[in-house]
Amino acid sequence: MKRLLPHIGERLVIRGTELHQGEPPELMQNKLARIALDEMSAFVALLSPDGTVLECNRNELGARLTPLAELTGHSLADALPPSTERSEMREALRQAVARAAAGETVSLDLPLPPAGPNDASPVFDTTLRPARDDAGRIAFVLFEAREAAQPRSADARRGHEASAQLKESEQRFRLLVDSVVDYAIFMLDADGYVTSWNAGAQRIKGYRADEIIGQHFSRFYTPEDQRNGVPRSVLSSAARTGKFEGEGWRVRKDGSRFWANVLVDAIVGPEGDVIGFAKVTRDLTEKRNVEAQLRQSQKMEAIGQLTGGIAHDFNNLLQVVIGSLEGLQRRVGNFEQAPQSADMQRFVDNALRGAERAANLTRRLLAFSRRQTLDAKPTDVGRLVGGMSDLLRRTLGEAISIEAVNAAGLWRVLIDANQLESALLNLAVNARDAMPGGGKLIIETANCSLDESYVSRFDGLEAGQYVMLAVSDTGMGMTKDVLERSMEPFFTTKEIGHGTGLGLSQVYGFVKQSGGHVRIYSEVDEGTTVKLFLPRLTGDAVEDEQADHRPVPASRVGETILVVEDDESVRTSTTDMLRELGYRVVTAADGASALRLVGERPEIRLLFTDVGLPGGMNGRQLADAVRASRPELPVLFTTGYARNAIVHHGRLDPGINLLSKPFTYAELANKLSRMLADAPQARR
Repeated sequence: MKRLLPHIGERLVIRGTELHQGEPPELMQNKLARIALDEMSAFVALLSPDGTVLECNRNELGARLTPLAELTGHSLADALPPSTERSEMREALRQAVARAAAGETVSLDLPLPPAGPNDASPVFDTTLRPARDDAGRIAFVLFEAREAAQPRSADARRGHEASAQLKESEQRFRLLVDSVVDYAIFMLDADGYVTSWNAGAQRIKGYRADEIIGQHFSRFYTPEDQRNGVPRSVLSSAARTGKFEGEGWRVRKDGSRFWANVLVDAIVGPEGDVIGFAKVTRDLTEKRNVEAQLRQSQKMEAIGQLTGGIAHDFNNLLQVVIGSLEGLQRRVGNFEQAPQSADMQRFVDNALRGAERAANLTRRLLAFSRRQTLDAKPTDVGRLVGGMSDLLRRTLGEAISIEAVNAAGLWRVLIDANQLESALLNLAVNARDAMPGGGKLIIETANCSLDESYVSRFDGLEAGQYVMLAVSDTGMGMTKDVLERSMEPFFTTKEIGHGTGLGLSQVYGFVKQSGGHVRIYSEVDEGTTVKLFLPRLTGDAVEDEQADHRPVPASRVGETILVVEDDESVRTSTTDMLRELGYRVVTAADGASALRLVGERPEIRLLFTDVGLPGGMNGRQLADAVRASRPELPVLFTTGYARNAIVHHGRLDPGINLLSKPFTYAELANKLSRMLADAPQARR
């Protein structure tokens, strides 16, 4: 220390601090540091995180800032000169200390009261910085104050306060931008390089600020767009018109793509030239997917209405054709020895086979359009799958191995078991066709729940508990374009004559009509999985309902049947069939006429009515009116497709007897025989 201070004598006093040549070096250094600190023009203090002064220098500026002779151990905010105007400044200083203690560097203006009525107010420019220890923790707050170069008048003070408010507003805006997570908000310089980055940009695009600032924004575009110069055209358009807005695919850090809505605003400098751009990006992938699902649902609904109407009219025509052909077949059978009877029989058989194929086609159309009549019963899906194993093996052949994975404790569903078997068989056949060289078919069942976030993406789907039935194959898979159209009727990738394109559409319509949901997952050369979600049965039924296997009773020849049908051809065909079976027939074309006949003809033993009737009274209303006077009279409904009068929520109402068009002699005879045998009149 003597080498450092050769110019001083044995003793030196500066501002009351004595320096001795023989003092320990550490003490001498502390005293020199204190002298240097006190000689500073600025007032400097070391504060604890709560604002208590731990150490400070002693100079004239500090004396003007606070009247306290000894600041150490006191709150700096409380040490400000007493004044009615000081309360706001004390609070502002406390908040500034808290922000600095949280890691922020804060600038604050502290105006003092004027010395006299005509004097300007002295203003202290202060800065508060966090002081960290070696571990990076904030240990202290460093407070530094300097007097402004010029005393400020009242107008200047107001201008300064406005500037401070503007600065605070800018800081709040920055905090607001940084807190937005649904939008990527960032700035570009005039050449398109990123200069700022908010939290929303990091969430949407995947880059941290330190990874992307200084990089060109074109990296967010797909390679195709980059090759076509899209990023350059976006900036040129924004620079030319002041604004650009558009949508397209963008690329995240991990390489995945998202559909983005982009808004770019040009930032113009004082000279009128573009100095940068403000860019806002929003991820609309989910919204786009929902809109696509809605458009697909609307398209399928429109196609369903069209096909349902065609199938209804076609079923009426087929009823006439099949009824007439079967009548002719019965006649030919009575003349087996007549010349050419064999040829006639062959012609009739061929015509009937064609009519049956047409009837099956209309059933598939009705299934897709969700207008088929479902006879839903409590069903154990696992047991149903197990019962089809032999049929599936015979159908698929030895080249396809079948594996079933059934979950334990599988819930029951309320479903038309026959239609579910048909749907499963359709899926299995489609899977077989996708594996021409052989492969593996996996049928899996499980309980699952669909939550609100999932069902919100699909129109008409409700959250809740479902039984999942999945059919997976190891086949060739489907491209994206084929996958999007896979459930449309008549769409098929098979050669002409090798597929109707109604398999998946039938499954889709049946499951939707049953209140369920269908999802298809497929990758080219990897295979396909079709998942059916069927609503869980929540009622009291615990046992599966069994089919009626009783022998068909003999026809009650001579009983009188009232046939109500507005289509004259169908009415005539049905009447001929009933008379051929030995029944007496009374006919009506509408509900009012039928109701009058029931009152006039007590010999009528069964009402056979179409559901859709003209004149303001449908078949269900007619049945209700008849039962008011003849409660014992059995009613058999017929229809070309499911009507809301007897079908609700896709299921046949309880207690309803229905014979769907087109029906055959055998189906009509069996249905009538059972109903008349069970009727109260037959037991008396």
